[in-house]
Amino acid sequence: MSKFDEIIERRGSHCGKYDGLGLLYGNPDLLPMWVADMDFYPPKEVVEAIEKRAHHGVFGYSLFGSFYREAPVKWHQQQNDITYKEDSIFFTSSILKGLNLAVIAFTEEGDNVLLSMPSYGPFVHVTTGAKRNWIGTHLIMNGSQVEFDFDDFETKIIENDIKLYVLCNPHNPTGRVWSEDEIEKMMLICQKYNVLMVSDEVHSDLIMPGHTFVPAMKVARKIGFDQSLCVLIAPTKTFNLAGIQVAYYIVENEFLLGKIKEAEAYTHSSDLLNNFSCLAMEAAYKHGAPYVKELTEYVYGNYQYMRSEIERECPQVVITDLQATYLVWLNVDYLKVTEDEMRESLVAHGLALETSKDFFENDKRYMRVNIACPRATVEKGTQIIIDCLKDLEK
Repeated sequence: MSKFDEIIERRGSHCGKYDGLGLLYGNPDLLPMWVADMDFYPPKEVVEAIEKRAHHGVFGYSLFGSFYREAPVKWHQQQNDITYKEDSIFFTSSILKGLNLAVIAFTEEGDNVLLSMPSYGPFVHVTTGAKRNWIGTHLIMNGSQVEFDFDDFETKIIENDIKLYVLCNPHNPTGRVWSEDEIEKMMLICQKYNVLMVSDEVHSDLIMPGHTFVPAMKVARKIGFDQSLCVLIAPTKTFNLAGIQVAYYIVENEFLLGKIKEAEAYTHSSDLLNNFSCLAMEAAYKHGAPYVKELTEYVYGNYQYMRSEIERECPQVVITDLQATYLVWLNVDYLKVTEDEMRESLVAHGLALETSKDFFENDKRYMRVNIACPRATVEKGTQIIIDCLKDLEK
């Protein structure tokens, strides 16, 4: 039995995934497989570090120093064979806050920002919230495979005078791991038209067996694009620390860094982490490698189970090949129902999922399923999906 098989009661802990069901889905008793956090404990060393700090009992301003940068530097050396300089790492509260700063820093109001579609919804909200326009370049869904449309990518850059491209690496919601060749080709096109790039790598530790993550900065250094790149990373997805609020951005261009610092001042932002976030990050990166290995193997087992069951019972569903993340992307466009009818049916069957419109995918019907939960939960959720699909097929 795996430690990830344990059922943890999360209701009543003020967590959005469970305690927000009534507000968001109209039913507090649904099985939640929607928002991207995990129903697992983090590594015990993380919990111990937080408990030790909490036991002290005084929570004044944190002392922040370069010593907290040592943990991410060593982590990425060990996990991804890349060395970041400590003085190029800067902290913020979340990936989205980091993206907000980058959008404000690297573009002007009214500029166009390019996103790969389907897109993690908040990327759109961050862009429009900063009074910039978002332009979508669609990925190609070729059966269970996801392909990058380089022709459309370049065309959208030319036609819309794109200033910034936001790469999701690996991609959410499709779970695609981009290859070195693909990332290089993206960068060469951006380089050709003087387009800056932000690479969101929050899912970069959650790589499924048989696949390898390629850091954008590693490719950028090889082709001289490193001065046009900002990388966003956080330990929050990997170790289930979203509520702790810790992330960081990596910039190796002094001019771009200066622009971000101007944006921080303009938005009254700070790189000061709270009493718990810095310690949680440090403990996770120091002790978390075995945890990640066991976690990814467990999640992939969940994926294999879900895929085999749905393929057997509902063969018309196209299940995207899961290469990274713990999010399964289901193409259910064969259903002759509207988006709202599909969502209502899921809720009626007892399941909370995110679907096409949450990712600004308006042309086809998709479901995104969070499988970072015990196998028993995955089994129950899979059966609900099958029952729902069969009812919608009638």
